[in-house]
Amino acid sequence: MAKLSPRQMKLLGQRFLAALGISAIPIGIMAPLSPSWWDGKWWLVLFVGVVAAGWACLGMRHREPRQTYRENVTIRLVVGDLFDQGESVVVGMTTTFDTSVPDVIEPNSVQGSFLRSVYGGSQHRLDHDLDHALTSVAAVGTITKAGKQTVYPVGTVATLSPPGPIRYYCAAYTTMDRQNRATGTIRGVLDSLDGSWDQADAHGNGAPICVPLIGQGQSRIPELTPEIAVRLIAFSFLLRTKRSRFSKELRIVIHPDEQHKINLPEFQAFLTSLVTS
Repeated sequence: MAKLSPRQMKLLGQRFLAALGISAIPIGIMAPLSPSWWDGKWWLVLFVGVVAAGWACLGMRHREPRQTYRENVTIRLVVGDLFDQGESVVVGMTTTFDTSVPDVIEPNSVQGSFLRSVYGGSQHRLDHDLDHALTSVAAVGTITKAGKQTVYPVGTVATLSPPGPIRYYCAAYTTMDRQNRATGTIRGVLDSLDGSWDQADAHGNGAPICVPLIGQGQSRIPELTPEIAVRLIAFSFLLRTKRSRFSKELRIVIHPDEQHKINLPEFQAFLTSLVTS
């Protein structure tokens, strides 16, 4: 059994106490009416406790949030492998579009997984596709550092189309300093998401689009917590959909190691609240 987070433990306790409270209502009514009925029925207390615990655990079952909107689009949160979804993917990158693993990019990052899963570890092929996708984008400067030195605007999206129907929207939302330390802002995340939606509108043919828990890890955006990130991604997608329907489904994909960071019932409630937005 997976270890529960402190927040999940608190929720489990709240559900257990609520179940006990509900069970106490008929007991409180019956006790004055027939005091002797409870004699020798000590097992009833155990039974009520077991039922309350079972109800509390039942409510903690893994249920992935999902909501469909009147724009005929669906937003889902799934736990799994981002590159095993069979759909187009947004991959967060820096404005220099560095690809060197592990010298510049962390092997365990989304971009490191992208290099392994999609390009078979070939940095040369990935660089070739990125250079081709960026030919029409004007650089905004250069930076002296190890790795790539050409700097593109925040929000730039390089759309890659390796063999097959799946497209990869490489979105630049962080900047590198001279020591190859990435930093970003919420504004940069929003700009890169907007750029990704535009590219999906131009190239995606309405297909689902998958987005990881963007803005975490090495991107150094401390104010962008996982809970805020999933809401930001969902709201950005739905807001863009109101202008034009570019994808039938947003799939926010959370790595199994990170699922404890998201309160799934709370996120479902958030998605539901957007129905009337």
